[in-house]
Amino acid sequence: MIPGRLPKSLRAVAAGLVVAGFAAGPAQALPIRKSHATMVLDTIDQFLVPRLEALTKASGGLATSVDAVCKAGGDETSRKAAAAAFGDTVRAWGGLDFIRFGPAMRAHRLERIFFWPDPRGFASRQLNGLLAAKKPELLAPGALASQSVAVQGLTALEILLFDEKNPLGAGTDEAAKYRCALAAAIAANIHAVAGEIHAGWTGDDGFRRKMLTAGSDNALYKDATETVREVAKALATGLELCRDRFVVPELTAVTAKPPRRARLAFEPSGLTGDYLEASLVALKELYEAIGFDAYVPADKPWMTNFLPTAWKSLLADGARLDTLRKTERGSEAHLHALRKMRFDLGGIRNIIVKELAPNADIVMGFNELDGD
Repeated sequence: MIPGRLPKSLRAVAAGLVVAGFAAGPAQALPIRKSHATMVLDTIDQFLVPRLEALTKASGGLATSVDAVCKAGGDETSRKAAAAAFGDTVRAWGGLDFIRFGPAMRAHRLERIFFWPDPRGFASRQLNGLLAAKKPELLAPGALASQSVAVQGLTALEILLFDEKNPLGAGTDEAAKYRCALAAAIAANIHAVAGEIHAGWTGDDGFRRKMLTAGSDNALYKDATETVREVAKALATGLELCRDRFVVPELTAVTAKPPRRARLAFEPSGLTGDYLEASLVALKELYEAIGFDAYVPADKPWMTNFLPTAWKSLLADGARLDTLRKTERGSEAHLHALRKMRFDLGGIRNIIVKELAPNADIVMGFNELDGD
């Protein structure tokens, strides 16, 4: 592919959208172009901080509900409440996982909340080791922070909370009691780490202030061109994560001969689709907070039609992917949704990286996932 040019397939779709755009009637008023500093401010205050608050609240509810399972002896009502709280936390984290800068990247907080991918099953093996050892000191507040990241977060808690053969809190022997207490400790740890990330952004000398006061005396950011690069890269990274964590592995698995199963995040809890959908919704909100629509090149008006269409299609396919996976796995409808999502994710990311960001004078640099 010629550098700077979009793939042939995307250009073909674009040509059709240009025609549709001309037929649709008068153009709408152009969106206002934001400065780099305003892009960063809006990203932090309109997108990031509210989501950090939601994560802190959801994880607090999770810690309380898992503790209640142990106190109630694992009755079904308490376990259902804990499962619901787990889902709330998973969805909240799905809207933040791609923010790969700031407090989440310190002290391994990103992995401590969600250790994934885990192709070798480290979480399960190390969790079994802790359960076998039954060390009471690991149940103390903050004690899990010294353990492997694989046993500190959502990945490990999901194993304990959604084990149908060993319902959490149901047993009366010491092993069952320790298992439930460990789950409660993990849930409390998730809440603590979420609180650390939130405080790291919003404190008096937090990361919010560092990003909004870029300058010669700022050790991290010299000007707004550096801070805006962070938020633009987060958007590109998030689109890539959705494609490479969910869409491509599943598409590869169902088209293999013979077809095989893809190991996807949050399958035991049935929250794979919820997590992906939460990520997609958040990415669209981040795109809007940055204000990229205002930077469509004047000589490429087809993007004005392609981008909202691609986002709408992406969200719709993401919302129905779970149902297709469960009821029509490998069908033409399933394959079409996966291929269309791969196309839309790649198309939107391509346009952001190669067109919108440069037009907004944002130098993206290297992407942390693949170096492009």
